[in-house]
Amino acid sequence: MKFNYKLQRLCGAYYGHPATNTASALQGGTGSNLVYTSSGNTLLSAVSNRVQVLDLATHTVKTLPLEARSNICCMALSPDDALLLLVDVQNHAMLINFYRGIVLHRIKFKRKVRQALFSPNGQYIAVTLGKHVQVWHAPHHGVKEFMPLVLHRTYTGQSDDVTCIAWSVDSSVIMAGSRDSTARIWTVHTTRNYQPVTLSGHKTSLVGAYFSHCNPNEKITSCYTISQDGSLVTWECNFNEEESKMEEESKEDSAVKFFSGTGNATEFDSKKDASGESQAHKLVNATWTVQSRHYFHQEGASVTAASYCTQAQLLVVGFSSGIFGLYEMPTVSNIHTLSVGSNQIIKTCILNTTGDWLALGCPASQQLLVWEWRSETYVLKQRGHAYGMRTMAYSPDGVVICTGGEDGKLKLWNATSGFCYVTLEQSH
Repeated sequence: MKFNYKLQRLCGAYYGHPATNTASALQGGTGSNLVYTSSGNTLLSAVSNRVQVLDLATHTVKTLPLEARSNICCMALSPDDALLLLVDVQNHAMLINFYRGIVLHRIKFKRKVRQALFSPNGQYIAVTLGKHVQVWHAPHHGVKEFMPLVLHRTYTGQSDDVTCIAWSVDSSVIMAGSRDSTARIWTVHTTRNYQPVTLSGHKTSLVGAYFSHCNPNEKITSCYTISQDGSLVTWECNFNEEESKMEEESKEDSAVKFFSGTGNATEFDSKKDASGESQAHKLVNATWTVQSRHYFHQEGASVTAASYCTQAQLLVVGFSSGIFGLYEMPTVSNIHTLSVGSNQIIKTCILNTTGDWLALGCPASQQLLVWEWRSETYVLKQRGHAYGMRTMAYSPDGVVICTGGEDGKLKLWNATSGFCYVTLEQSH
């Protein structure tokens, strides 16, 4: 007889956690963000204190063999899919080896964490910590370190809690949006003559802040900020060409002095570092102005979620009424506007790397949707019991599982795949 039992999957829900009462359900419930892997075919969804891994290509699901101390509120996956960071509602975090499902390190943050995000190069982890943003060095398998997580720097300047963060393509610039209706831009490393910029052009809390599409060797030309009242502001970065020419001339003069023997190595090295190829150095002496404004007209609804795909230049916005819209940037042309259902609050939305599959999460009903907008078809559509599960039973052959919830519904689940294929509406 075998006693080495191993968890295979959770059956009954694929996003969020069930509401304890009707009042919490009407408020939209709670849930974590959704995360795609680098391939774009696998979706990570947090269910209570566990993580479901859904393979959309093979239509299978598995559950990671670990659990957090409480309900998970935030997830972040490294660009190479090696590291997974989980943060629960009590600010306890776990750093996990995603491939093996092993906990590498545990840490507790002192303030509420709303979002965590790996840098595009995978070397840093940005975490919102109340009014501040902390950037940590991410561990690397090729380097032996005493501590798995080492704090790089804490960025301040916001007067209220930070709600969203974004990285530049080369991981040298970071932007954060706050509940004080402003966005602030810092450089990850100390950059000579650079001063952090505050973008103030909204009236309500920011939901998303993103840099526009550009190559790592190019300058950051614009960025987008989205507020809760449905306004989208496009910010344009203006560069001072005269000052940049003067800096290039001074760099050439210092190089000539150094190689001719009249200068010193320290002066030349500092000039070389200050005129590097990173996007942070190119933002020195640059100014930001409002290029355009756009308003998402949804009466009686506020923006609750937003996501931007840099590669496809697509923006998706979710509203508290269950409506979501897909827009093409930078023209903000509406591609689709659909609804996931009445009284459904969209808490999170995300596009995969290619921008083909859109994932939406509604924690009030534990509803998870994956929609392919080009063919206008559902890749995945799963919904759990609204108020939790009360009873369950196996079929004689062990292939089908029947569950009954407090919402008066019966659901039939395939024990092999773990997906629900029949829902019997309220009959009790």
